[in-house]
Amino acid sequence: MLAVFCLQSAVFGEEAKDIMKKVREKDENIGKVFKTFKMSYEKKAPWGFKGTFETLIKGDKKRMNNGSGTFTSDIVFDGKTYWSLLAFGGMVTKQNSKYYDDNDKGIYGWCKRFNDNVKLTGEETVADRKCYVIEGDGGEEYLKKIWVDKKTLSLIKAAGGNMKLVNSEFKSLNDDYEVPLKTDIFKEDKIDMAIVVTVLEIDKEIADSVFKVDAKTENNPFEGLFGK
Repeated sequence: MLAVFCLQSAVFGEEAKDIMKKVREKDENIGKVFKTFKMSYEKKAPWGFKGTFETLIKGDKKRMNNGSGTFTSDIVFDGKTYWSLLAFGGMVTKQNSKYYDDNDKGIYGWCKRFNDNVKLTGEETVADRKCYVIEGDGGEEYLKKIWVDKKTLSLIKAAGGNMKLVNSEFKSLNDDYEVPLKTDIFKEDKIDMAIVVTVLEIDKEIADSVFKVDAKTENNPFEGLFGK
């Protein structure tokens, strides 16, 4: 019985890694599938937090705008280099891909911090969708157990500790891509954060200047500090 259990766990673990790899590939291909991608959304919490965010993608260029406070930063990948642009003082700092992934709030941003230590524990139907059930550590309390749509690889639900996340009101972009227009995060069954997509556009013009960063030539004393 032990041998069978170990063999089954190994197979599930390998399948889970394959699933997460496919999710990451879908994320990487957004700029290839669509001419441009733009998503704006608003986050609100009952304890007073309110912020606006934006994801822009054009080819291999990406930008995340963060409107949640004075000491937050936008992040830009200009096709060669990752940059953070601090709202306060206009400081521009060179970063790396990990910094972008750790802060990614795009469609598949949830998958970025899972490592290969994930396990497929079964399949369940959630909101009339057949889902993979995967366990691992996604860097957030509620990202310990996730339900991933078998067809679109969208995150449908997540849970961990006393928290859970529920995505709903999905909008289809094509046969393979869809976006949840509403995300609710609960703590002890009470709403802790509500996220609503306010703008969702594909294949509309985005100026190249959006991804251009005017970096100063002198060395920044904080360069790379937040990307390690």
